[in-house]
Parts: sequence; C-alpha cells; structure tokens
Amino acid sequence: MTKRIMIVDDEPHNLAILRIFLNSLGYEVFEAECGKDALVNVMDILPDLILLDVMMPDLSGFNVAEIWRDQPGFNIPIVFLSAKVQKDDILQGLQLGAVDYLTKPFDLDLIEKKISIVIANRTEILNLKSENAELSLKVNIDPVTSLYNRNYLQSVIEQVKEGGMQFAIAMMIDIDYFKEINDEHGHLMGDQVLKEVAKIILSSIRAGHDAAFRYGGDEFLVLLVEERNYLSIAESIRGQVDALNLITPFKRSIQVSVSLGLSKSYKYKTTERVIACADTALYDAKNRGRNRIYIS
Repeated sequence: MTKRIMIVDDEPHNLAILRIFLNSLGYEVFEAECGKDALVNVMDILPDLILLDVMMPDLSGFNVAEIWRDQPGFNIPIVFLSAKVQKDDILQGLQLGAVDYLTKPFDLDLIEKKISIVIANRTEILNLKSENAELSLKVNIDPVTSLYNRNYLQSVIEQVKEGGMQFAIAMMIDIDYFKEINDEHGHLMGDQVLKEVAKIILSSIRAGHDAAFRYGGDEFLVLLVEERNYLSIAESIRGQVDALNLITPFKRSIQVSVSLGLSKSYKYKTTERVIACADTALYDAKNRGRNRIYIS
C-alpha cells in the first residue's frame, strides 16, 4: 500500500519541491499551507508521516504539534522541517514528540533516508500492535464456544464502571444434565453441544452492546445492557436450545435443554452482586424441574 505523507508549510516553493520529490519516490503526498488546515484535515488523510514547518503565520508548527500530542490516540510521527536552527528550537520540537528535526535549506537525500527509516519503524510498530491485539483477543476468548472467558469478565465490569454504567440484566444459563451427555456420548459431542448453545446465545443478544461469557464448564453468563425484552430473550434462548436436534456419529439423538436464572440490576449495587443473584436464581430454576426460567 502506498504510504501517505502530509506536508505542512506556508511556502509554495517548499511544497512544490517536496511534492515533486516525494511523488518521484512513490509516496502519496498531501499538502496544508497553514497550521489550521493541517489540524482540520489530518484525521481525514491519516498520513503515515507529517513533515511540519515551524514558522507559519497562523499557528506555529510547535503549536500544532502540541495540539496533536494532547489528542488521545494520536500516533502519527512528525518530522519538523525548519529554518530555526537553534539548539533550544530543536529540543523544543523533540520534546513535543517529534521523531526528528531537520533544518532548512533541506537536503533531499537526507530527507529521503529519514522518511524511509521513520515509516519503516512505524510500520513495524503498527504490525506489533496488531499482533498484540490479536493475542489479547485470543487470551480473552474461550476456544470451544468463541464466547468471552471468565478471566475477561472483570475487565468488562471495570470498563462499564468507568463509563458510569451498569448492565441492566444478568442471566446465568446452565445446560441440563450436561455430565450425562459427556458420559454417554463423549467429550467431543459435549463440546458440540457447548458450541450450539453458544451460537444460540450469540444470535439472541446484541453484538457490541450485550456480553456473553463461558462462565464455567457448562455454565454461561449473559449481561444485557437494557432491561427491555429480557424475558423474550431468555425464552428465545431456552426455546431454541430445547428445539435442537443433535445427532451423534452413531446416529443417536441428543436432547438438550437449559435452565436460566435472571437478576435485575436495579435491586443491587454492584454487577458482581447482580451476577451472584442470577446464579442463585439458576439453582432455583434447576430445583424446580430444569428447562425453565427463574427470576430472583
């Protein structure tokens, strides 16, 4: 993919020289003739590198870099190009987060080498971040069901607390007589049952809002953001599982059902307490005959 470079300079002559030179090197070039234009357009362009002049009539390059530095998540590398060659100026530019400070009149060979190094380093960092994000996701996902695992639950609770929110409904779901399924049909079929139940749960909630976890061996936790339609969601999960018709490799049919315990958050102060009450309601559902819903 062609790398993008944004040049911010109020001198048309400098812009023209750099544009022609960088285009000849295969870069896609974008220009801004003042600091305000750079601030407005940078997130639409999302360049891989910014060449930033210091002395401009509206906002200095230092002002622009300081604004970008204070923006959460801004990680585009900046190289200053400036006629200000005093040591204090160079130090100020580097202290504002620039990866380099080159003086005018600029040396095109030096600029080519510097740009190549900066973009290569940024590409490597972005690749590492992507790999770390994938690893982090794998750590938080149960490999059998593809639901979040229990280890990730506390992180989700903390994120919700930081946002000043709380899940409206906690729903504990347990597969009835799951041990007998494993004992009679083997663990591979047991895993298949877990996968099918997880698919039903995921299809019944809103991705990106609600959250579903494999809480224990055959126990699942669902956290709903809104109270609206929670009974319909629970009944849909119970009914779809009850309608499953799983066939073993030996052509034997497996009947599957789930019991559900529900708890409303407005009764309790913490998400942890809501989950605990949903777990108690689940045991009530199982004690009352299984394949049913009980609300605490």
